[in-house]
Amino acid sequence: MTATLSARAPAARPRSRTAVGAFHCTHRLDDGRRVVVRELNSDDADALAEAFRRADPADLHRRFLGWPPPLGVILRHLHHTDGTHHVALGAFDDDGSLVGVAQFDRSNDEPEAEFAIEVDRGWKSHRLGSLLLTDLLADARQCGIRHLTATYFLDNVPIVRLLRDVGTVMHVSTSYDAGIGSADIDLG
Repeated sequence: MTATLSARAPAARPRSRTAVGAFHCTHRLDDGRRVVVRELNSDDADALAEAFRRADPADLHRRFLGWPPPLGVILRHLHHTDGTHHVALGAFDDDGSLVGVAQFDRSNDEPEAEFAIEVDRGWKSHRLGSLLLTDLLADARQCGIRHLTATYFLDNVPIVRLLRDVGTVMHVSTSYDAGIGSADIDLG
């Protein structure tokens, strides 16, 4: 089954690049809380480890399409972020806790990458996922990416809503036999 979804994109937020590949911006969520979104790097290993330990196991299962890899594997992946092929944006609350991550990875210089998002359970339903994905889409465009893809469980209603709400026209193909959906976001 293939469908085309479209919606109005949220208004652009002020963004700045403090250095080559260093994304940084501040968002105020629907409930009034503020987050700072910036690129993650190896210095954020402790914050990522703590966020992983706090995460709802069911959310991690949906995020990784099965049980997540060991924490050490995830932390090693953080060391490979380069601002071009492997980008991870982290949302930090006022206390400095990592409460959301959006990332894309590509294996070469082709204009296609795979993306994933995880938001802390206490921060869901306040548009943080939409803001992170919007920021990630903008960063991907700046890196020359024209297509972002994602694979997800069909019963993962939050990601289906998120893809719809971000406002990018996309083609969503689903496979009911395997219980897996896929998205291809065309960034133009």
